[in-house]
Amino acid sequence: MEKNLHKNIDNILSEKYLSYAISTIISRSLPDVRDGLKPVHRRIIYSMYQLKLFNSSSYKKSARIVGDVMGKFHPHGDQAIYDSLVRMAQDFSTRIKLIDGQGNFGNIDGDNPAAMRYTEARLDSYTDYFFDGIQENSVNFKENYDGQNLEPEVLPSQLPNILINGAMGIAVGMATNIPPHNIKELVDCLILLIKDPKTNITKLLKILKGPDFPTGGEVILNQKEKKDIYSSGKGTFIINSKWLKEDLKNGMYQLVITEIPYQINKTKIIEQLANSINTKKIPLDDVVDESDENIRIVIRPKNRNIDHKKLIELCFKLSDLSIKFSCNFNVLINGLVPKQIGLVEILLNFLDHRKISIKRKSEYNINKIKKRLEILKGYQIVFKNLEKIINIIRKKDEPKKELIKKFKLSENQVDAILSMRLGSLRKIDEKNIMKENSDLIKELKFLKKLISDKKTINQYITDDLTNITNDFDPLIKDRRTNIFHETIYSNDIDIDEFKEIEKLTITIDKNYNLKRFKDHIDHNDLKKNNTDIKQSVKILSNQKLMLFVSSGKVFSIDPNDIPGGNSKPKSFIYFVDSQQNDKVVGIISSENNIILSASKFGKGFASNLSQLITIQRKGKQFFNLKKNDEVIKVFCVKKSHIICVTKQEKMLAFDLTTIPQIQKGVGVQLIKIKDKDNLIDITDINPEDGFEWTSGSKKRKIDTIDFWVGKRAQSGKKVPKFFNKVLKFSE
Repeated sequence: MEKNLHKNIDNILSEKYLSYAISTIISRSLPDVRDGLKPVHRRIIYSMYQLKLFNSSSYKKSARIVGDVMGKFHPHGDQAIYDSLVRMAQDFSTRIKLIDGQGNFGNIDGDNPAAMRYTEARLDSYTDYFFDGIQENSVNFKENYDGQNLEPEVLPSQLPNILINGAMGIAVGMATNIPPHNIKELVDCLILLIKDPKTNITKLLKILKGPDFPTGGEVILNQKEKKDIYSSGKGTFIINSKWLKEDLKNGMYQLVITEIPYQINKTKIIEQLANSINTKKIPLDDVVDESDENIRIVIRPKNRNIDHKKLIELCFKLSDLSIKFSCNFNVLINGLVPKQIGLVEILLNFLDHRKISIKRKSEYNINKIKKRLEILKGYQIVFKNLEKIINIIRKKDEPKKELIKKFKLSENQVDAILSMRLGSLRKIDEKNIMKENSDLIKELKFLKKLISDKKTINQYITDDLTNITNDFDPLIKDRRTNIFHETIYSNDIDIDEFKEIEKLTITIDKNYNLKRFKDHIDHNDLKKNNTDIKQSVKILSNQKLMLFVSSGKVFSIDPNDIPGGNSKPKSFIYFVDSQQNDKVVGIISSENNIILSASKFGKGFASNLSQLITIQRKGKQFFNLKKNDEVIKVFCVKKSHIICVTKQEKMLAFDLTTIPQIQKGVGVQLIKIKDKDNLIDITDINPEDGFEWTSGSKKRKIDTIDFWVGKRAQSGKKVPKFFNKVLKFSE
């Protein structure tokens, strides 16, 4: 048989995909706001209820339960059903377990549960609150997939399970991620809403502190973020592990992780920390799992001098000891409409559902009581006319009709009378009937009031919630997760902060090769062993070596990368991307503050060194040079005046404050440069100390420099007698 469709393929695909999407959203992925369950969870619990697997009964094989669920209600894969059953039995996955499992149901390390043929299960005591009046028409039932059984559309839950245990699910085009919460706080919120349905979110959040995870931990959630999440149903917060410091011998210590973030695999955390140790991203000696039924991850630092607070901050940064949790309160309203809602709407929806189920249960019981009262009334007539009724039963051919006619009884009453045993005609049974009649009348009045009176039903729900929470073990009611309004941890922590700080000396020779020496060594002592050394810098291992080149660029080099010991010196171009003809004109430690840069044409300016640090290998252009100009020197300024000398033997000293401080530019004129002249050397001095220079192997000094002191950009005066031929202050 063939069927031809004359439709646009786009329309067909969109219709089919939409149908699939709606089916996924409603029938599989999103929980119902009323009982907080997805269809698979509801079917597992109801199937176990039908099997009478209550908390007081014996366990049954999980395979039997899964088979029953799959055969009657959930025509999907057995493994998917078993996985759902397992999760409801894990105390680290659910805030209050729904299923009591016996056997291996997996663990927080991420190990898989045993196969369903080996494990056994029954309902946990918490699920007693899911079936209030289920046999008394409190909820609607629908046909299962093959029409041979009935299943509840929703369970008549007495508690807001959607928030108690939370929910996770990914549908087509939407997802849900609701964290678990504390039952006591939620009940207090419900009672407040019952008293005043117009209670705003601010008042509720004074009671509800925030999420409460089965695995504990610490949640960082400020008031604004909290209000945003519980108002809109969307937002994020941080979950940190709980830890403590244990002091050991000789000043050593170790950090112990006692609680980890929700739904994080413990083994994964240990692997992350171990990998960080191997890649030297974290200063740890070892990480050991000493967990039994309680989590205990031991973190041992490399040495006792490492700050334990900074160390845990780095562990948080590099592993899942700290995670970001994204909230998305997507739920099904009345089992049909997917919607993202906030706390108030969730609780009001639950209360509406609770009131409906109570009223339906009450109506069912009212009808049941009315039928019983009718029969009791018939029994009362029997006791008043016992001999007459016995006589009619014995002598009449159709006693039923005769009794209806003579005593004006209903058929139900007559059937009950005719079914009475002779032994129940005792006097004591008459008294019991009278008492039962009185009790039922009282109950009937209460049930009618429960249906019609708003205050009565509100008080009934309030009392019910209070009694339920009183019945729970304090271990369940007590909050496990600590809530903090602001973090005490920093994410900017870096491994460099933990490196052992060493004293180093960096040298550069005439060929611009760099070499590292341990400890701080005097420049003259270095030159004794190597006369090619041009300049040396005393530096610490956690500082940067600032290298300046003639093209006006500055580079930052990690001194630990420079070869030391018996290694051969390496050219500066090995560490940076510089131009071919660049010459090194200065190396300075990043700890210094103010530097002075000077060019061949007599231009120059001061700079703050800390603002010139760069992480780029290609460096940073700081001096804008004119054609044929080049930087000749960069040095640290620590004295009050600057003195410079030119090729034509002109010398000028002037006040440092006349030089502007900039981070990048062309600079100002330091000394007037005439044709065929250029700046040779420059340094800083204190005029009261005079100044000295080297000439060959001799040191010469002039006590006063007043003759050469002038204003910046002047031509200067003739250099002093005996000044060296290379016109350098230091050869």
